This record gives sequence, structure tokens and C-alpha cells, in this order.
Amino acid sequence: MSVFFRTPEVRSAPEWFALGDPSPSAVSEARATSLTPVFAAIRFLVDYVSTLPVDFYRLDGKKRVEVPMPTLAQNIDDEVGLGTWLGQAMYAIAVKGNAVGRITPGPDGPIGVRWSADWSAGTNVGEWFLDGNALPDKLVAHIPWIVPPGMRLGLSPIEHYAAIVRAGLSAQDYADVKRGGGLPPAVLKNTAKTLDPAVAATASDRAAKSFAAGKPFVVGADWELNAMTIPPNHAQFIETLNLSANQIAAIYGIDPREIGGTPAQGSVAYTNDESRALNRAQDAAPYVVRLETAVNRMLPAGVYMKLNVDARIRADIKTRTEIVGAQIADGRLSVNEARAFEDLAPVTGGDFHNVPAPQAAPAQRMKE
Repeated sequence: MSVFFRTPEVRSAPEWFALGDPSPSAVSEARATSLTPVFAAIRFLVDYVSTLPVDFYRLDGKKRVEVPMPTLAQNIDDEVGLGTWLGQAMYAIAVKGNAVGRITPGPDGPIGVRWSADWSAGTNVGEWFLDGNALPDKLVAHIPWIVPPGMRLGLSPIEHYAAIVRAGLSAQDYADVKRGGGLPPAVLKNTAKTLDPAVAATASDRAAKSFAAGKPFVVGADWELNAMTIPPNHAQFIETLNLSANQIAAIYGIDPREIGGTPAQGSVAYTNDESRALNRAQDAAPYVVRLETAVNRMLPAGVYMKLNVDARIRADIKTRTEIVGAQIADGRLSVNEARAFEDLAPVTGGDFHNVPAPQAAPAQRMKE
């Protein structure tokens, strides 16, 4: 189920984040996701995809017919829940750039897929290692993010914005409560002529504990506390958190307002819930298409999965009532179809479609 490209290197899931740097500054998955904008971006994508209604259809000629959940989806739903499974795949794509899973084969195609956190791909096409076991390509489900020409694996987002994450983590650490809840450093000066190291250490510990607890620090006559002001160039450093959010949002292709960033100059403001829902749907569309395409390749021929994005786009009650009324009037919906959207029971005679009378005879309309 993977993309058949030859790669000149072997990459595994943990190696996407190490960057060859064993120092504490190396951007690991755990460190990257501890940065608020990164976690917010991942949460947005995972939540959006995993909570969409899922429908399955079969093509009957040119007609689309809704079908029961296929065996693959049933087994996944019974094991972890189909929404959770889609969320796991989305997490792997957003963090690692690749969702890789082990396929359980059946007589008519896969009957199960379990996503793996420990995988690697060899230099040869069709060579995979999942949880320490070598597997042929036909037993591996692979959904990549962005795949460069000549490569087999998708790019790792965290690897490519590592520098942004490092800067953001530094700014986030700067504001940590252990440093005084975001207060700038202070100088605790002893006014006596001599300074006992033990006394100085005790005073320093007391001051740090008070700042961390958000309480004032009470001193005697021998001490003066001078809070240091932030130089203008250091104040800009604190703004790095906001800059990081905008850059991370740009990499994932989502609105920076979703992850704590600021909108681009001249961007359109949300006028209502519907406009925000439309914006979210547009941001998530590339990820939704990737997931649908990958799952559809594993389903029986002619059957496909559809993530119902439209269900998340709801107009206000007044607008929705007017639209549905017009659709009933021109025959696009029956009364019962409209009632189903509102989770209302069908009514007798509600399956009738109102087809307006033509304004001209068929022969005349063909000439026009």
C-alpha cells in the first residue's frame, strides 16, 4: 500500500527528530510537542479528522449507493474505534510525516491495519521493518505527507521546522514559572560590607520560591531587591512564541489563529461560525484527501470511504431554515431528507420530491 519510490537512505521514526544532535537541544518528538503552537497544530488536525462522520459508498454505474461499514472498517472500529484510528494516522503524518502500519491480510483484501510507532524503511523498494520484524510491502500500509521526487518517505515536519521549535522552546522556557512566572531576572543585593555564602544562598532560595509562588519576597534591613528591566532586544525575544506559531501554522497550512498566532495582514475576519467552519474545512482538505485515498486503496473494488466534511459546516438557524425550505420547494430535498439533517423522525408522505412544472414543453426547451 506504500508509494513505490527508491530512497538513497534508511530512515526510521525516531531518526526523524534526532537530527544528528545528541545534546539536550536536539528536537525530539516529546520536546517538539511540548511547544504550545506545535501541539495546538497537531491537536487541530487530529481532532478535526477523527471527529468527522464517516460514510461508505459503492458505485452502481453512475449512481452512488450507501453501503454498510466494510470488514476492514468494522474490525478497526471494534478494536480502537474508527475515529481514533484515523486520528492516530493523522498524528503520525503531522509529527513524523508518515503513517506506517501493519496490514492483516484477508481473502478479499486487508481486514485490519494497526499503526506502528517503531518502523523503518530500507533502501530497497518493498523493504520495511515494523516493531523489529521485516515485512514485505504488501503487508505495510503507508500514508506519506509530502514526498520529494526520488524519495519513498514523506518529509518530517518537525525535522524541517526544528530551528523554529528550538527558538519557540527557548522563549517558552524563558516564561516558565520556575523563573518567577515570567518576571525578568532580579538582583538581590546585600547592603552589609561582608557577604556570608550560606546567607546568600538561603536568601536566593527564598526569593526564587516566593517568585515561583507568585508571592512578594519579604527581606530585612540588610537586603535590597532590584528588578532588572528587559532591554528592547530581549523583549523582542519574548515575541518569538507568537512568531513561531505563525511559522508553524504556515508549514501545516492552517490558520495561525487556530494555534495562538496572529492573522496575516489583510486576512478576512470570521463573520460567523459558518465562515470559521469553512476556513477549517479548507485547511484540513489536503489531509482529508490523503486519508480517504489511502483507505480507499485498501477497500474492496468499487467501495470507498467519504469523510463528511459538510456535516461540520452549519449555517445559523435562520439561514439554514431558508436554504432547506428552498431545497424542498425546488425538489432537491424531500421533507424527510430535510428532517433527517435535524435528526427528526420521518413523517407520512414526506418522501415526495416536489418537481416544479416545466415552464415550456420539452421540445421547446430543447430548442432553447
